[in-house]
Amino acid sequence: MDFLLPKLSATMETATIGRWLKQVGDAVKTGEPLVELETDKATMEVESPVDGKVLELMAEAGAELAVGAVLARFETAGVAPAATARSAKPESSTPAPPSPKAPAPVAAARSAPAGERILASPMAKRLAGIHGVDLAGLAGSGPHGRIRARDVLAAAEAKPEAPAAAPALRPVAAPMPIATGPLPANAEPLSPMRSRIATAVSLSRQTIPSFVLDRWIDTTAVARAKAMIGPEIEQSAGVKLTFTDFLLQALADCLAQSPRMLVRYVEGEGQPALVRSSSVDIGLVVAVEDGVMIPVLRDLAGKPLASIASTRQAAVQRARSGRLAQSDADPASMSLSNVGRAGADRFEAIIQPRESSIIAIGREHEKVVPRAGGIAVSTGINVTLSVDHRLIDGVTGAEFLGSLADRIELGPWSAH
Repeated sequence: MDFLLPKLSATMETATIGRWLKQVGDAVKTGEPLVELETDKATMEVESPVDGKVLELMAEAGAELAVGAVLARFETAGVAPAATARSAKPESSTPAPPSPKAPAPVAAARSAPAGERILASPMAKRLAGIHGVDLAGLAGSGPHGRIRARDVLAAAEAKPEAPAAAPALRPVAAPMPIATGPLPANAEPLSPMRSRIATAVSLSRQTIPSFVLDRWIDTTAVARAKAMIGPEIEQSAGVKLTFTDFLLQALADCLAQSPRMLVRYVEGEGQPALVRSSSVDIGLVVAVEDGVMIPVLRDLAGKPLASIASTRQAAVQRARSGRLAQSDADPASMSLSNVGRAGADRFEAIIQPRESSIIAIGREHEKVVPRAGGIAVSTGINVTLSVDHRLIDGVTGAEFLGSLADRIELGPWSAH
């Protein structure tokens, strides 16, 4: 079977092969790292979509390939006939058309009983989110009907609307080339990272109609809990507890209780729609040289502080080394940007493409606030929530911000 270069981010058009982690003749398993790619977002490992053997690697390290190009060929038990047919030249174009047949089982699959657990590989789930393919309506080619990456790609290619959706964004971005004349003599080209950031924030500003809410939240209880729990977690888990870990736990718990916030906007089949997140995944904005990277902390709902701190530490290390995981390319439920250490009191963050909200945190400082009919000095933070208004209204956003304030100010905090 052919493994095509997947679209791993909203702005990705090409990728450069960093190094192959498997060679021709090697056995591979589903989910095992196959190749290291330098994408528009970062350097990341791409996993094998199948169990089988590597038959052919289609390009050498350093080569640049377009999204959809054949990356590698595998020999698998499920597609042995197709691999054999490929060796005969007259038949080489015949195996490709059967991919459009993938939608045929889709119709049958839609009649399957609702509520059944969907069997799909991790890569299939990621690609389904990127290409807007409904896994509930897809018949898988794997054992017991398990949906594989190739099933999702076949369904995506068979939809005539999918190619039309990409050009729909291009007219919006058309104003980007404002000046066509020569650059000033002192102009410097953008670094690859700044260029990626420029593309992402421009796409967000041009396509996501957002509104902003903010609130002052007292952090006295967090400081007290950190002083009590921090040394214990550092000793038992070997990781230093930070203020961000408390924010992540509070956000995860509030998102788990706020299903109306766990949505993202998509377009396909000629109409807008929403996708509901099945888990609480939070993107963490990490400052790196010349920009930021946003690793995603997956499935945080209900996790204790020790686990969150370890996950956060690993995510920050991935970002600062410039080697994000393949799963980091998937959209998060929400992103968190904490610039408190940089000294800003307050700021508004830009929503990431394919997401619906982002929380921005300012520095912790004192403020005079009304309390019990008088005034008091409160230590806290300004929290600013930016929200996609296509899916979430002001009341929903305000209620979420209120529940977040209660969670931060009142606790409780689970350490282990």
